[in-house]
Amino acid sequence: MMRLAANTLKELKLGWRSYYFLLVVGVAIAYFLLVTFLIPEDLTVSPDVVVLNEMEEGSQVMENLFGGDMESDKLLLAKDRDDLEKTMNRRFNSVGIVLKGSEREPAFELVFQGHESQDIRELLRLSILQRTGALNSEEGYGIEYLEDRKPVDEAIPFNKSFLPVLLMSEAVMLGMFLVFAMIFGEKSEETIKAYSITPGRIWEYLGAKVIVLAILGVLFTLILTPMVVGIGPRYGELLLIVIIGSALSTSIALIFASFYDNLSQSLVPMLGLSLVFGLPMISFFIPGFSPWYLRILPTYTILFALKGAVFPGSTQVGISSLWLIALEGAIAFAVAVMVYGQRVRKN
Repeated sequence: MMRLAANTLKELKLGWRSYYFLLVVGVAIAYFLLVTFLIPEDLTVSPDVVVLNEMEEGSQVMENLFGGDMESDKLLLAKDRDDLEKTMNRRFNSVGIVLKGSEREPAFELVFQGHESQDIRELLRLSILQRTGALNSEEGYGIEYLEDRKPVDEAIPFNKSFLPVLLMSEAVMLGMFLVFAMIFGEKSEETIKAYSITPGRIWEYLGAKVIVLAILGVLFTLILTPMVVGIGPRYGELLLIVIIGSALSTSIALIFASFYDNLSQSLVPMLGLSLVFGLPMISFFIPGFSPWYLRILPTYTILFALKGAVFPGSTQVGISSLWLIALEGAIAFAVAVMVYGQRVRKN
């Protein structure tokens, strides 16, 4: 264990001199700026509503129709028909509603741009009828939720929903890229061959790299997560997921790196491996699409476990689902030790 600690300290010093820590801090800050200022909080695109009130009163009808949206900047009041048409001509994504009749017997005229589908037009008509009480219906079915649902007011903002993806791509899969750079640099200097004649063991040499890259992943997580979502996440669970995921990805990268002599040779396999491990992001953003060939990837469980830790209650994939990932990581590390041991003996 002393040799493992010494190797870890050596790798930490090399990582510091190679600016790995500075790189992690810089990427975390860049992602924070991306999430905060470039990615919108809400992608909902609602049309502007231009209203022309031709009723004598109509205040109650307006209240029924728009309720708390009366002060919204999406609701525009027209003075007359010409004003309504001019306003709609200036706003491509807008619809017009002309209130007619009386409060007891209201009538409505809908004015469209012409590009709306028939389904959208019918949906708007039914919405108006329902809000004014002209359409009464009772639900003839019950709803049973199979898992806990987050209340509507606790819905995850779109920009913050990227956080689990960023944590997986950097905190977890960061080792997949850095370990290639580490190994090829040491191959050119024949560090592994020199280490083989020391009392140190291969597992201590590789284990130090796994530990250092896990530390970098934890550092990235502790910088980015509080800046984006504050103190809400379950940080103990989150860090454990990052450590397990980082150990797995680093161990797999060690195996792949052993078969190549330089970075240019390994570029295509490295990118291919990253692409395959990144496929579960499809299921993350399209929840209805989760075929078996995505679910069997270890990064699928890691990604949704990260989401559950960052946004408690958003998914049922939790820390208990990671035992298989930890086992896979241990097996991958054992294979890496065996492969490097064989290569050292051949040389």
